[in-house]
Amino acid sequence: MIAQLSGVIATKTEHALVVDVNGVGYEVACINDVLANYKVGQSIKLFTYLSVREDALDLYGFIKLEDLDFFKLLLTVSGIGPKSALNILNSAKPAEIRQAIVEQNPGRLQTVQGLGKKTAEKLIHELKDKFGALEPVSGSDDQTILQAIVQLGYSLAEARQAVRLVQNQSGSIEDKVKAALRSLSRQ
Repeated sequence: MIAQLSGVIATKTEHALVVDVNGVGYEVACINDVLANYKVGQSIKLFTYLSVREDALDLYGFIKLEDLDFFKLLLTVSGIGPKSALNILNSAKPAEIRQAIVEQNPGRLQTVQGLGKKTAEKLIHELKDKFGALEPVSGSDDQTILQAIVQLGYSLAEARQAVRLVQNQSGSIEDKVKAALRSLSRQ
């Protein structure tokens, strides 16, 4: 699994960046905001999702871990693949999509190219109860702990839950990571 890339943008296409990482160019499909705000020759760090199909390995990249999390959440909906999820994120910010889902407003979601009424309703039905796992953690120490746990192979949802359990405890970051890992091992 390729979880993140750091390198220099070698080229840009209409839908992707080619990121040179020590001489290897990775083509990474990105949302329009990333494509518009980064230029060839600029350094970039992307959190990535690797889509494995019978005939292709496709990378999707995001500047913010929260955007990647939302992308992965969209993929849990039956009928939504990586290209559709990227299309959804190109049409609206995650907060707007979340609000449309919470308000159960399929009309707002239907403005996404290629997303019909049935798929918009399915999106609402399947995601309306899943937003607790996406609530952000607060401080920079909490972000550090979260990233450490994710890098150890735990899912983001598991890591967020563990961070919430230890965020009000006193002690060093290392102590909090250990406590969070202990809480995960009990589950």
